[in-house]
Amino acid sequence: MKNDNILKDSAAAIVRLDGSNTFFESNNGFLSAKVTLDGGTREYGRVFLHRAFPFQLKWEYVSVLDDQSNEIGIILNIEDFGEEARKLLVTELERKYYEPQIKQVLSLKERYGFSYWNVETQDGRRVNFTMQDTFRNIIRIGEDKAVLLDVDGNRFVIESISSLDRKSHRKIEIYL
Repeated sequence: MKNDNILKDSAAAIVRLDGSNTFFESNNGFLSAKVTLDGGTREYGRVFLHRAFPFQLKWEYVSVLDDQSNEIGIILNIEDFGEEARKLLVTELERKYYEPQIKQVLSLKERYGFSYWNVETQDGRRVNFTMQDTFRNIIRIGEDKAVLLDVDGNRFVIESISSLDRKSHRKIEIYL
């Protein structure tokens, strides 16, 4: 009997997780899962989500890992789940991939290979962060979007470089 949720080739088996075989719930603030494949159900007390394409496909190709970092399966699209499960998945992914959106660059200074940023985010907060090797840690996504990675591994997003005010644009144009 062939299970349509398991895609196999000679290198590996990929388990497709969707609303028909996977149940997610919040368990003491952590995401847990029950997966049913080939008639057997396995419970995972804590699972972790990892985007295969974190910049381009936020809600597609999401790997689900157990607490030992072993892959349980792949969610091709979170739309394959019911509303309650989608809310849990979105909440968990937004928590893990928290990306404040930069609306204005208030100041930017460079010293000894580090750049020191003071920015205003979409929610009006002022945030300070530091980047090392700034040219390598600004990732352009398409023509008008940029992701900035700070020394602590945090991500900051400029959704539209062209919509930045003139002063902000002048401060960052050397790095773009």
